[in-house]
Amino acid sequence: MIQNAANLRKLSCLITFIMLAFGLTVARAQTQNLGLDGGTLSWTVTERTGNCGAVASFPLYIYNSFNFTYGGTNYPLSGQTAYYGPVSPASYAGCDGSEPGPIQISLSAFGSNCYIAFTSESTAGTGSATASGCTFTPLGVQGYVDLKYLVVGVTYAPPGPSGNTWVQYSNSTYVGNTMSLTNSFQSTFTKSISIQRGFSIFGWAGGNISTSYSTSNSQESTNSQSVTTSINVQSGETTYGTGNYFSPVNNDYDIIWVWLNPVTVFTVTSNTVTWNGYGYNTADQNGMDIVGIPLGYLNGDFGPISSWDNYTLLERAWAVNTESFPAGQSAGLTSTDLANIAAYDPFSVSTYGPDYIGYVPPSTTSNGRFTMSTCTSGSSFPYSQGSPSVNASIYTCNLTYTSLTTLANSITNTTSQTFSTDIGLSAQFLAQFNLLLQNSNTLTWTTSAQQSITNGTTLANSLSVQGPPCGNTPPSLTCVPEYNASGYQPLQFDVYQDNLYGTFMFAPIHYY
Repeated sequence: MIQNAANLRKLSCLITFIMLAFGLTVARAQTQNLGLDGGTLSWTVTERTGNCGAVASFPLYIYNSFNFTYGGTNYPLSGQTAYYGPVSPASYAGCDGSEPGPIQISLSAFGSNCYIAFTSESTAGTGSATASGCTFTPLGVQGYVDLKYLVVGVTYAPPGPSGNTWVQYSNSTYVGNTMSLTNSFQSTFTKSISIQRGFSIFGWAGGNISTSYSTSNSQESTNSQSVTTSINVQSGETTYGTGNYFSPVNNDYDIIWVWLNPVTVFTVTSNTVTWNGYGYNTADQNGMDIVGIPLGYLNGDFGPISSWDNYTLLERAWAVNTESFPAGQSAGLTSTDLANIAAYDPFSVSTYGPDYIGYVPPSTTSNGRFTMSTCTSGSSFPYSQGSPSVNASIYTCNLTYTSLTTLANSITNTTSQTFSTDIGLSAQFLAQFNLLLQNSNTLTWTTSAQQSITNGTTLANSLSVQGPPCGNTPPSLTCVPEYNASGYQPLQFDVYQDNLYGTFMFAPIHYY
């Protein structure tokens, strides 16, 4: 095979020599990329012999048929130049003994003073070109990278296990997150945000966009640095209460909503990166794969995470053969990933309640995470036991958002995650994208206050709470057991909004 290839090259050279020796012409096409943002110039070089003074049979290279290609459009250009070959390999000699200078080829489509300077050079009949005075709109290369997961919300369990106790977020556009990726990239490059294809979240796989998109989730650019994603995982979903009437404060029943097939979409040039928002990987399923994980499984209080009914989803087996992972990384969520996910619920730290809620809950927690909000009848609701033979009253209300305070607006949470890439992703995109990153294969998110929250927005039929049953019947006048018999159990709860995720939390009064 190697010997045959060498013989073919020798034969090609011999044919060219014979053609030139007999005055025949050899034409071949050449191209030059003027840079990622500058398009491609192509031309034809024709080789033949010519006479120069008293010396005959000079190699002569004629350059013409220039064409500029930019953004898939061709711009044919006029112009021609010629170059005589050397008398000997060590000397360049045109008829006047010098090399020809560059010719200027007008390219008015990109500015009145735009031109390409083309220089015929070298003994092999090649040339080079540069653009001058031109205004090019950068040609971006679009692609995406894959994430293991993205936390899109936290819902908090109201007190008590009654079937009449729940919080609901029906078709809410206020549940989600506001995130920035600015810190992921080197400061010397220009960064921007542009949500394409409307506000929809589209599917991607194998390096390409699909025709499928989410009909229940949306995204928008809220400012020049962040994207707000409205996640409708709570559409018709209900987060039920805690597991024990007599221990109503138990955040193990909080739900952390985890998106398991997200991709982040970007357009890159030689010196810019534009974040085009999120998509989902259709190698998993035709839609966004979002699951709610109880905090009690993440911290082990409910037993090992492997005992959770939906544990196999966290293994992300679909990604094993479709994605390329950096060294030391794998498709499934690790114990470190699960610990990081748990940390999105501030109550995963046992001291959070005493440190930030306290005995008398504040209007806004000192870290800005929670702001006191209201139900239909006020900012608090009762949690009281029923009487003998009488069930506890069911308290219902509509939850209302409160405008973000200065303290709430300043809240941020920063996390980093190593990304993988789809097999089939454009090598050009990936090479350029990696040059722009602060840290190889790593994206850094800054989550800020949920910008969809507006004053006066109300979720109808969104909270229902029923206290403990009495556990006794007449003629006894005492419930067994009696709730708050020792005076240490909460009788009222305040309503708070989570300023990061647009959900509601229920804090006990006179408890911590």
